Formats: sequence, C-alpha cells, structure tokens
Amino acid sequence: MSVICKEAYYNSSTGKDTIRALIWHDDTVAPIGVFQIAHGVCEHIGRYDDFARFLASNGFVVCGNDHLGHGKSVKSLADLGHTADENGDVRMVDDMHILTCIMKKRYPNLPYFLFGHSMGSFAARIYAADFGHELDGVIFCGTGQIPGVAALLKDAVEKTIDKIGVRKSSLGTMQLLGKLWSIPYKNDNDPLAWLSVDLENRERYREDPLCNFNLKLSGLRDLLKLQLGACAPDWTIRMPLYLPVLLISGEKDPVGSNGKGVIALADALEMAGIEPTVILYPNMRHEILNETEKEKVYFDIKNWLMQVLNGEFKIK
Repeated sequence: MSVICKEAYYNSSTGKDTIRALIWHDDTVAPIGVFQIAHGVCEHIGRYDDFARFLASNGFVVCGNDHLGHGKSVKSLADLGHTADENGDVRMVDDMHILTCIMKKRYPNLPYFLFGHSMGSFAARIYAADFGHELDGVIFCGTGQIPGVAALLKDAVEKTIDKIGVRKSSLGTMQLLGKLWSIPYKNDNDPLAWLSVDLENRERYREDPLCNFNLKLSGLRDLLKLQLGACAPDWTIRMPLYLPVLLISGEKDPVGSNGKGVIALADALEMAGIEPTVILYPNMRHEILNETEKEKVYFDIKNWLMQVLNGEFKIK
C-alpha cells in the first residue's frame, strides 16, 4: 500500500490542551479532495484507519483529530473522558475547525468534506451550521434525533457538577446505556451487542485501552450539549441550503432509533429546503464502518463523494 499515515499535534481552542490528529494520503495519487473525520464518544481517530486508507487510495487526503478527553489528546489515561471544565462542546467543534483551517492551508484548492460518526455526527451537525460555507459536502453517520429527556439529564448532570466537580466519573453511564441498547440482542449476552453485528469489532473495542472508558461528568455534560445543539429547532435553518448532505445509519442502530430518528432528521432537513441522501443498511447496528459488510458502506460513501465532485448535487 502506498498510503501514508502521519501523526500531528496542534493547540486546542481551550488554550491549554494539545490535540492529536492523523493525516492519511496516497503519494502516488493526485488528490481530488480533503475528507475530515469526527469520531464518536469513548473511541479515537485511530479506529478509522482502514476506512481512511480506502479513501486515500481513491484520491482523498483524509484527516481527523482525537476530541478533547479522547485518544491521545489527553495527558494521561486518567484524563480520558474529561473534555473541559466548561464549554467543552464548543471547544470540540472549534478544535475540528482548527484542523480544517490547517488542512485548507495545505490544500487550498481542493473540495472539502466533513464526516461525523455518533457523537462526532452531532458535533459535525453544529459545525455544518456554523461553518458550512467552508464545506462542499457533509456526512452524518450513526446520528439521530435526541428525545427531550436529554435536556433534563443535562440539567441533572450540571447540578451534580456544581456539587462534586467536573472530573468525577459519570459512573458508567455510557456502559449502562449500552446495556439498555443491547437488550434487543439478549441472545448475544454482550453489553456491546448494540455496537455491531461483527463480533471481532466488539472485541477490539473492548480490549482497546482508549475505548469504552467511563466518561467524566464534563464529558457526559458536553455529549448531551452537542446532542441538544444538533437537535435544536433552529439547527436546520442555520444549515446552508446548497450543502449536499448524506445520512447513513444501520437499520438496527439504537442511536438512530432503528432508522426512525434518521428519517425524522431527513424530514426536518427537507422542511428547511435541504434534500439529503439517506441510506439505511439492513441488519447493521451502530458502527457501520466496522461491520462485516463495511466495504459496501465504504463504496457508497465514495460514490456519493464522486457524485458531489461531478456536480450531480447543487453545490456552491
């Protein structure tokens, strides 16, 4: 393989953290676009290596950063799950934008695409509303429409933070949620059953020291704030009308309410005058990029990107 992956670090918008990024490119292929990835909660950008290499071999320069409190953007493993003392949701989006600015300086004339998965999809939705004029297309993967109870939960988390501090553990909140999401797959007898049908992917996730950790209260607060911001009533109004949007999800993904939340998001976009492309994958769960038939997802994404580049969608 001629694809090269390089590690880079840059200053976070917090003013006191250092953000780790990975950049993939194939030095034997003339680049046709830049593709930025925003990863999900309790994981890291390194998990996208196979997907990034696929896109790089097809002419895209691929980049992505570890969010605050994730991957190698922490000073020690003890800091995993702590995003920021305050406004971590805003800082995560700003850190993504800093990476965009870095890449645009390196590749000023290339079309630019943003991909967000799970928590990263909610960050990408806010990013697209704030900085959509800088993008040529956006992909929201493993996303959905979050119920109103999230606002109540956020308020409860913030009250708890006021009492005991932002760095206290959320006591396995995400793990508990995973167990609840895995109830429909009780025959799997695995709290990570919701993640994917693919068993090897679950084991890799379970054994990765940079995954499946307990969020600190700050991380849980900021996850909820990202979700609420992405699902705010004015979000679709702030989205550029010309921006091509691809929604992709597993039909069995609980984050997208088994497809219902994805369709609801598509309907909301259409009401605002945006016509997204929607692909739901039968028998796939949350991590469609890590499922047994992931190559189909890879090619669907590549084909959509080529459609955008070929002018088949109305773009700026």
